Amino acid sequence: MEPIFIIGTERSGTNLLRLILNCHSNIAIPHPPHIMKNFFALEKLYSDLTDDKNFRRLIDDVITSVVLHPYPWDIKLSKEKIFESVKERNLINVFFAIYQQYLESTHKIRWGCKSTFMINHVALIRRYYPRAKYLYMVRDGRDVAVSAKDSIFNHFHVYYTARLWKDEQQMGISWLNQLSKDEIFLIKYEELLKDFKGVIQSICSFLNEPFQDAMLCYQESDEARKSSSISTAWRNTAKPLIKDNAGRFKDKLNFKEIDLFERIAASELNYFSYELSNPFHSLESERRKGVKFRIRYLIEEILLLVKVQIKHFFTDKNNFLRYRKFWFIKGIRILRTLQ
Repeated sequence: MEPIFIIGTERSGTNLLRLILNCHSNIAIPHPPHIMKNFFALEKLYSDLTDDKNFRRLIDDVITSVVLHPYPWDIKLSKEKIFESVKERNLINVFFAIYQQYLESTHKIRWGCKSTFMINHVALIRRYYPRAKYLYMVRDGRDVAVSAKDSIFNHFHVYYTARLWKDEQQMGISWLNQLSKDEIFLIKYEELLKDFKGVIQSICSFLNEPFQDAMLCYQESDEARKSSSISTAWRNTAKPLIKDNAGRFKDKLNFKEIDLFERIAASELNYFSYELSNPFHSLESERRKGVKFRIRYLIEEILLLVKVQIKHFFTDKNNFLRYRKFWFIKGIRILRTLQ
């Protein structure tokens, strides 16, 4: 069956959606080790992949990155099986083969990927899976900015969060306009909170899967409990849906932060019908002048980084794995460049 890709922006409820879908008896969606995000720019460093030695080296490095993923997969991947099974020697097919192995370990029939960064690779995916399904999840970018301030996995300052959110929504909107309604399905986080069962039923219909009541009790699953125990960033995954978890930016961001975000991403907020604090035409007028970078944004970003790193050092038990994988990927870039 065609695979499922959850795309969008981090801190938009995508891990929640992963856990919900993973409760379906047909669907297996592991926590993503972000293979394409980590290796796409490095693939060229492995030279000619028709050479067995080079291709095996790529497979070894990718599998090691999965093993070092701070959210462990409970399977042992077979390097030889990947080497023998790929029909075309490139990174994306190694990625597909790894997810296929994961699927086989679950005894389900359909795999999915929750790496939101796959929004950058939709065109490439479609070359191999022209009937793949894309779940494009959107959350008010200002609430994303609130969540990002305390998360270890992304930018922290509103300036950088707004720019990233804007860029990723532009890509998402582009695919909404290019793909058919049978290929891509828009999910607004706020609508999921308001009509939980109704939205899940609509998603199942889009995926051509029967709705199952177990999906509504995702927080009781072993996967949800595991997620909650690994990082404070995912602590809510083992709790029932927090229905008032929208519009937090009104209390958590100050006026200048809200204004900055809206000046950067007014068009995208307006496209998804998020109410703006200032008139759209005024914000667009300001946007055309350009939002100038300020050195204090970088300084504040670094200070927030240090603050969050210290907090997670004492509260997250998987810090060692996170740092180990980070430096492994950095080392790969240096090592393969020198070879």
